[in-house]
Amino acid sequence: MPPQSPPEKQPDFRPVKQRINRIEKRQKREEMILERAGELIAEYGFFELKMSDLARECEISVGTLYVHFASKEDLLLGLAIMAGQKRAVFFDHARAHDGSAMEKFIVASLLDIRFSIEHPQLFEAEYLALAPSIWKRATPSHHQSQLAGIGRITEMFQSFLSDAAAELGISYQEIARTRNLNLGSWGLSFGMNALVLSEITDRHYGAELRGNAIDIFCDSLADLLFGAGWHVDNARQIVHDLAQRYADHQP
Repeated sequence: MPPQSPPEKQPDFRPVKQRINRIEKRQKREEMILERAGELIAEYGFFELKMSDLARECEISVGTLYVHFASKEDLLLGLAIMAGQKRAVFFDHARAHDGSAMEKFIVASLLDIRFSIEHPQLFEAEYLALAPSIWKRATPSHHQSQLAGIGRITEMFQSFLSDAAAELGISYQEIARTRNLNLGSWGLSFGMNALVLSEITDRHYGAELRGNAIDIFCDSLADLLFGAGWHVDNARQIVHDLAQRYADHQP
């Protein structure tokens, strides 16, 4: 007897409004799951988090939770994506800054590290989600969504640096140099946040790094930019002044 072909998928004839309401309900539930997961991770850590405990805290069944996130790896990437979206809102202040392209780049860098310091559990999710042992086990669509979010932020930083090429003494033919600077400053910010969250550095710096992360980052960023060609008077002071405006207070 020949195998039967699977039945054709029937079109969804439900009213459009009903379908939209269902999508919105799903999105709100997903946001609630991620927010609660972030709270539990902040309290207990990611590796101690159990999906059954999260489902109970969200007052949903474990089955419903797995409909949204098929694994802990998917949940972690979901948190990383949410963190990127929240981080992107901070960068609106950099775009609106009433200064040069270089200042906008500096402001964005300061807002980036400030967000990570204020939301350590979200930065930890971003940090862990980059590990191949995590994203290779996650649903590909979640991984691609995370990469897309990172790509948009990277392009924003790159646009600031490209516009600031003249301030760096970089000609149009050498514009590729700004890409290296973009990567270097990203590494500085990401590495600084990782060190602030880690107790490993306490042996060398004590409470100095945790208590003065912004100031240390300002000096390091100014030195990096100066070495890249940003030869202005009082480079460190300029960065510190911008930090007082954007990194020490709510913008």
